[in-house]
Amino acid sequence: MLKSIPAHDFVQLEVPPRRYIIDPFLPERGLAEIYARSGIGKTTFALTLATAAALGENFQRWNIHRPWKVLYIDGEMTTAEMQGRVEAAAQYFGHDAPSNLRLLCHDREEGGLPDIGDEDSQYWFEEDIMWADLIFLDNLSCLLWSGRENDADSWAVMQQWLLRLRAAGKTIVMLHHSGKNGSSRGTSRRHDVLDTVIKLDRPFNYTQQDGAKFELSFEKTRGFSGDAAEPVGLSHTAVDSISCWETFSIGSEKAEEVAKLLREGFTQKEIAIQLGISQGEVSKRKGIAASKGLL
Repeated sequence: MLKSIPAHDFVQLEVPPRRYIIDPFLPERGLAEIYARSGIGKTTFALTLATAAALGENFQRWNIHRPWKVLYIDGEMTTAEMQGRVEAAAQYFGHDAPSNLRLLCHDREEGGLPDIGDEDSQYWFEEDIMWADLIFLDNLSCLLWSGRENDADSWAVMQQWLLRLRAAGKTIVMLHHSGKNGSSRGTSRRHDVLDTVIKLDRPFNYTQQDGAKFELSFEKTRGFSGDAAEPVGLSHTAVDSISCWETFSIGSEKAEEVAKLLREGFTQKEIAIQLGISQGEVSKRKGIAASKGLL
C-alpha cells in the first residue's frame, strides 16, 4: 500500500546531494537524449563522452570528477568501426582504452541485440546494466524495434524501464535521429522524464570539407542554466588515428537567416518548412535576432 509523507517530514529526509557524472548537464541517476540527423557525428561525440566518463577526464568545458563504470550499447556500427573510434577517443585523453568502459554491439551477437522496448527482452541486458553507472543507448531506431515512434502508448514500456533503471541508480543517455522538421523524431512524450536534451546540428554554411563539425545546443536543461546552457561549436578530426576536438564560436548567421525571412513576410510555420527546422527552433532564432536588433 502507498503511504504519503507530510511535507514537514519530507523536507527533513536525509537525502545525499545529487552528484554529476558530467557536470553540469548529466546528473547521477539522470536521463538524457542526444539527437541529430544521420552523419552529424553523434556516435563519435557520445563515445568521447563515454570514454571521458570511464577515465574520469574532463572534456572541453564539461567536468568529470572521477572515473565511472560505463556501458555502451551499440545497435548500428560494425565491430571494426567501433574499435577504431574507441581507440581514437582514448588516445585523445592520452590513455589506452579503459577497462571500465564496456561495449555491447549488435555486430558481435548472433542475430543482433534483443529489442530494448520489449519487456521480456530487457532481461538480457540486465547483468551488464546492473554493473554500470552510466549506459549509452546508440541508437533508439536500431535498438528499439517494438511499437511506432509516434505512438505515445508504444513508448510506455520503454519509459517504465528507464524509470526503473533510474530508481536503481543508473544514468542513461539515449542517441536518436531528428525528423524532417529538424526536431527529435517520434513522440514528444519521450522528453517528459528527461533531464537533458541535446541537439547536434550543422553550422550555417557548412560544407562536406568541414568534416565532423556541429553546433551543440541544449533543448532541455533541468538543473542548470545561464552560461552552462549556452550552445557550443565543436569540430572533430582524426590525426594518426587519434581524435582531436576543438571548439569554435557560434555566430548569429542562423538568427539573421530567420530575421530575413520574417522581414520578407514569411510566417514561422513557413520558415520552419523552408529551413527544415522545428517551429520552436524558429522561435528561438527569432528571439536571438530580436535581442541583436535584427527585427
